Amino acid sequence: MSHLQRFPYVTEYCNRVFSNETKHLDYKLLRPLLLVLYFPLRCIIFPLKFVFHRVPLGFEARAIDFWMAMGMKYLARQDAAELFIRHVQMEPILYRHMLVQPDREPRVEEEATKLNGIDGDFGVEDIRTVFRNNLTVGHDKLSYELVDRFDKQAFLDNIDYIRATEIESHEQYSKAALEENRKHSFQVLGPTNIVMLVVLVITIFGDLRTTITALNSFGSDSTLLWGLKHLYAGEEAVQVDLDFFMQEVSNRGHYNTSAFFSNPSQYLYYHIVFDEVAYDLLKNHPPRTFV
Repeated sequence: MSHLQRFPYVTEYCNRVFSNETKHLDYKLLRPLLLVLYFPLRCIIFPLKFVFHRVPLGFEARAIDFWMAMGMKYLARQDAAELFIRHVQMEPILYRHMLVQPDREPRVEEEATKLNGIDGDFGVEDIRTVFRNNLTVGHDKLSYELVDRFDKQAFLDNIDYIRATEIESHEQYSKAALEENRKHSFQVLGPTNIVMLVVLVITIFGDLRTTITALNSFGSDSTLLWGLKHLYAGEEAVQVDLDFFMQEVSNRGHYNTSAFFSNPSQYLYYHIVFDEVAYDLLKNHPPRTFV
């Protein structure tokens, strides 16, 4: 007898998407095969990259985004494509919020980089936009950009200003690419398999430097969690929920660890879900101000 899993520290949207996913054949049949395939494949590919493909040769980002765009257009189910685009747009908004300062000048629109950089333009008008702007590699670099730009003392000095600042809405960005998915996709792959295939494609086509960078791009989660714990200091119910997103030992800490121990499921069930929870928290339950 099937039932919907409802985890109290996860948003209603995530609970619905992941519970519905378990009803589909791709989750029951393909997901176990991809999990089994990924670990031996990684043990073969990484030593080869170490010898023959240590630095970028120029084709990697385009190859990764070509296959990613094809999967999004022709294979992803609508809920998977929507979750992916939401994540691409929510993550930089969350990072911008952590960097808010009273004297920080607003971004000049002409300087916005498409789908890259925390201050970039993250409208996804069509699937081709994903391919043209190297979304996948650029997205992974956001984590490092936040860690580089984040100033602990500045954050603490301006914490009440950040608490009083309303987080931006991801609805400001175009999601028109979802219409292409609705028109062309065979609707066969759900969120879990799409994310695992993205990890596989990065592992196969990326050079060693790019692949390690992507598989270690969790430092921003530590910074975001630390910031949220401070923003919601004194709010016990929120603190309890946030405790469920404390860092995993493997590849989730604040220092780089071996990519051999990374778990592809973490990208979906920890990283993407955590951003959904953080955004929902800041949008629908803003922190209390004390001034």
